[in-house]
Amino acid sequence: MMRSGPRVWVCAITCALSMAACAEVGLAPDVPAAIELTALPSPSVVLGDTLRNVAGVVTPVQAVVRNVGGDIIADAKIRYLYADYARDSALAVDSISGIVRALRVSKASTGDGRLAARVSTSLQVLKSLVITTRPDSVHREQLSLALFTTTLPDTGRAAATTNTSASMAVVVRHLDSLGVKGVNAWPVRFELLSPANATNDTTKSVWLVDDQGRASVLDTSDAAGIAGRKVRIRAAQFPAVGVTDSVIVRAIVSYKGISLKGAPVRLALPVKRGS
Repeated sequence: MMRSGPRVWVCAITCALSMAACAEVGLAPDVPAAIELTALPSPSVVLGDTLRNVAGVVTPVQAVVRNVGGDIIADAKIRYLYADYARDSALAVDSISGIVRALRVSKASTGDGRLAARVSTSLQVLKSLVITTRPDSVHREQLSLALFTTTLPDTGRAAATTNTSASMAVVVRHLDSLGVKGVNAWPVRFELLSPANATNDTTKSVWLVDDQGRASVLDTSDAAGIAGRKVRIRAAQFPAVGVTDSVIVRAIVSYKGISLKGAPVRLALPVKRGS
């Protein structure tokens, strides 16, 4: 699944004793003190292809260099590389542009390779990129979803949990001479069609969440190719009293900007108002 977290920083200055001990080192505005590798365009790159963003456009990795005051050094000379080149040559990285191409399967047990960005001789930061197989189709994980009954009153953490559905999921697949297998680490975007909530506004009656209950519309497939999002329902607002209604979600999956076979996938969750 797609992971999120704090940005990665590598600092050139280590203050073991006090801030005063650092005052003599690297205070000039053009002296690099930290480097940040920004979010990757995609969590994975297809074997034999170039790294692309979620929309399918070839996109380089990028880093930002800052001085000790936290200001960006726009003209810093950043160099990019494949950090695991001594282990294998799975990824080719243009050192100046940051364009990445997957040449072969990584020897790492996780199937990924580490990208690095460097500035000067002492600052380096790493991020992992999964090398995956080409996605060519997508389908529902389940043919139909069981009736979901909301709980009232919808207050507190316990109620938030009981008024959150199971995952509405799809499977991203690759077909070759060996058969069908799931595609790992592929981005899938989900949209709420009914009740309509195009921006996934958490003040609405229904919105999409991840496994931790955080508002989220983008997921990354696991090793089996499965990606999904849950539905959080405000039980006092949806569905209407005495009515069994449905939440309709659409899963959008593409490669090089072209929808996969079977996409978009329409998922329907029948919902009944609890007592």
